Amino acid sequence: MSFKLVTLVAAVCAACCGSFAAAQDSHYALLELSLLNRDEPHTWTRAIDAVGNVVGASSTDAVGFHGVRWTSSDLFDLGTLGGIRSEAKGLNSLGEAVGWSSLPGSSDEHAVLWRNGQVIDLGTLGGNESRANAINDLSQVVGVADAVEGGGGFLWENGRMTALPNLGQSGGAAYDINAAGQIVGSSATFDWRQKAVLWENGGVVELPILRSDPSAALAINDLGQIVGQSDGPNDNAHAVAWVNEQIVDLHNSELGIGSSAWGINNVGQVVGWVGRQPTNVYGFVWDQYNGMRTLDSLMPPKPRKNWRIDMAWDINDAGQIAAQGYVIGQPLKAYPFLLTPVAPTMELSSPVPGAAPGPNTLTLTGATPGARVVFLYSLHSGGTRIPGCDLQQNALQLDNPQIIGTAIADGNGEATITRSVPVIARGQTILFQAVVQNECAISQLVVHRFE
Repeated sequence: MSFKLVTLVAAVCAACCGSFAAAQDSHYALLELSLLNRDEPHTWTRAIDAVGNVVGASSTDAVGFHGVRWTSSDLFDLGTLGGIRSEAKGLNSLGEAVGWSSLPGSSDEHAVLWRNGQVIDLGTLGGNESRANAINDLSQVVGVADAVEGGGGFLWENGRMTALPNLGQSGGAAYDINAAGQIVGSSATFDWRQKAVLWENGGVVELPILRSDPSAALAINDLGQIVGQSDGPNDNAHAVAWVNEQIVDLHNSELGIGSSAWGINNVGQVVGWVGRQPTNVYGFVWDQYNGMRTLDSLMPPKPRKNWRIDMAWDINDAGQIAAQGYVIGQPLKAYPFLLTPVAPTMELSSPVPGAAPGPNTLTLTGATPGARVVFLYSLHSGGTRIPGCDLQQNALQLDNPQIIGTAIADGNGEATITRSVPVIARGQTILFQAVVQNECAISQLVVHRFE
């Protein structure tokens, strides 16, 4: 048995953005996802698939919420088993999702599989409750379930739920499963300590710890790379990876006293939370070259709302992240986000002369000769899909962008546009970006305050 962490990739967009003198240190477009009920903004994500579909849950009213799926075009209510609550926690490339649902007239919860428009009750191990946490492309489902006595992690396949072996006592949970059927989670030892474990080939293996219990393995990718958490100094949880049968601490003490890793993709990027629970918490992304960084530090400046990204649940191989956050000062209202990496290939100048009122010129370089360049502006940053383009190719970092005008790139790949800037712009900070739509190519974001 072996579990390895292979060479990891460089930070998202670091190479492509770093050469632009005018570029901001912002590597993602922040796309707000839809809600089931705008009057009850308590919605969160949990998992993302290879093409950017996301699952989670969204409030239906003051007490209820339903499992949901976000696609590139819409939000879908996955429904329940008849109760008022459900949550989707995992999905696969076949369009199947798993999670849990409350039962009619009861507070009991059962693991469910959403398949072809149906909500399928996966049952329990003989007890009252269960929850499904993940599903792979073989439609194998893992989670946690009550048994007649105790309970713990389960594997469901071909219509049957079976208990996973434990380290000595009942208790624990299975959190993730990869394409090879390797399962990770936690299990109780004979003396009731919770330990991170790997299930494979019908057996269970205890994973090393940092300093003390408890520990938990929360995600595994298709290469068998595992991440999770283990208690470090002062009994604070630290995000960890298990590398060559050794535990590696991913925590950055400059960002907070604790952390936990909840997702890893096949190129070794890791996401989770860091900070001090329950309120002073930040979503993070980790890679081999940059270490742990908060997602807030990688967002474009001047957002429409004062967002705090407080949790990153999952990341796909394109680097897209399923996250959640809130408006600072309103921590009880949770909002769902899809963070998608940006890859500028063109350089946009700041407005010249940069003063209002009067004519100002924007110059773009690095375009394909003859390309039609669209120049855009906005008062706020965020994320906007480029019509006809996949989010994995690029997204704009502007919120509700407005068109300034268009120009055709000359033989050197340069395009310019001049427009009169009104006096009302004086003293305002305005954001600019350019796009070649049929190539899904964008410039870096330019942030300018008019004199």
